Amino acid sequence: MEEIVHIIEPAASGRAKCRGCGRTIAKDELRVGERIENPFADGLTTLWYHVQCAAYKRPEIFLAAAEAHDGTLPDSGRLVAEAKVGAEHRRLPRVNGVQRDPSGRATCRSCRERIGKDEWRIALDFYEEGRFNPAGYIHAGCAADYLGTASIVDRLKHFTPDLADSDVNEIRNALGD
Repeated sequence: MEEIVHIIEPAASGRAKCRGCGRTIAKDELRVGERIENPFADGLTTLWYHVQCAAYKRPEIFLAAAEAHDGTLPDSGRLVAEAKVGAEHRRLPRVNGVQRDPSGRATCRSCRERIGKDEWRIALDFYEEGRFNPAGYIHAGCAADYLGTASIVDRLKHFTPDLADSDVNEIRNALGD
């Protein structure tokens, strides 16, 4: 059996998609490779992430790769700090963006009450067997209780890049941040 080593390296071609956000990783952009047992054949396979997505979604993997990385990692202090917070709060890596509830039918995973139509809701996902699977939503106001912290605005902006400044301010108020 091969030793599992997670890596940080420049993207070779620009064809790989990030497992965290689903966007393409540009050629020569630094990326984090999570080495896992290949479920379809003998040996290992690599799941690729943008550096920031790995810090947010796979903090333990990011920290191991960052420690082993011998090159310069831009913004490493902030990313390592974010990954450490994510490793400390086990539910925090589940955050997958924010949106207004379109129907009012979703139920909050934290308080078990309905999320009202057009209220801000935080999308969650679980990492299972090399994939992120949708796991429901929480009220923005339930973030501190469910996630262990309400300081998640940077994560929400990262996974929801189309947020306007006015939206960010509303979300900040809803979080109580």
